[in-house]
Amino acid sequence: MSIDSKSPQAGKGIPEEYGTPSSYPEEHRDSISPELLSLVRRTALHLKGRLPKNVEVDDLMQSGLEGLVQATKAFDKARNISLEQFAKTRIRGAMLDDVRRMSQTTRTTIAFKREHNAAIEKLTIRFGREPTGKEIASYLGKDVETYQKERVIIAGADNLSNDAVETTYFDNEETQPSPEEGLQKVELLSILRDSIGDLPERTQLVLSLYYRDELNLKEIAAVIDVSESRVSQILSDTSKQLRRKIDLNQ
Repeated sequence: MSIDSKSPQAGKGIPEEYGTPSSYPEEHRDSISPELLSLVRRTALHLKGRLPKNVEVDDLMQSGLEGLVQATKAFDKARNISLEQFAKTRIRGAMLDDVRRMSQTTRTTIAFKREHNAAIEKLTIRFGREPTGKEIASYLGKDVETYQKERVIIAGADNLSNDAVETTYFDNEETQPSPEEGLQKVELLSILRDSIGDLPERTQLVLSLYYRDELNLKEIAAVIDVSESRVSQILSDTSKQLRRKIDLNQ
């Protein structure tokens, strides 16, 4: 059931200045429905569950609402996509962008990164292989969920798809590599991180949206305003480029 924009529930949980469609500039009022405002709140709550406690829901919603306004400006009715679907990717993208920006300047993020890297280095030497997420969390005296949330913040600060590069931290522990394979994997991860860091900003964003945020090609295309085939080409070309880089270092 739709909520009337004049209802007290229309702006429930929404920052006051964005509480109802009438709060927006006149040219966007027809596009900002109560359902879209609700979408912003749901998206913020969903993301909050994956982020550390220092990230506030209100901050996520503020970013998402700005993304919503941008979505209404950029939406093309001729596209084979609904406004809600188009706005969803822009809202989510705006929230994640602000989380990354905030993370880049926080001492907490820097502390997490140093702490994790030191633990990974020590455990790699101790085990002769790359440590698992459980092993790293245990070494740090944290539960796995806390450790994973810290990894999300670090990944946002780097603006890279570190989760895609470092998925072996959470791999099945029953199939551990030999010490030689473990050391080779550490070297490979280092090469991948450096290579991804040298990629154009938009390519890094595509990798992040595809591997970490798990958006599909259609959703990514809507976020960066290109065709699905172009997104596919970016992923394919980047994969080949990284593979060549790896082959040259083997």
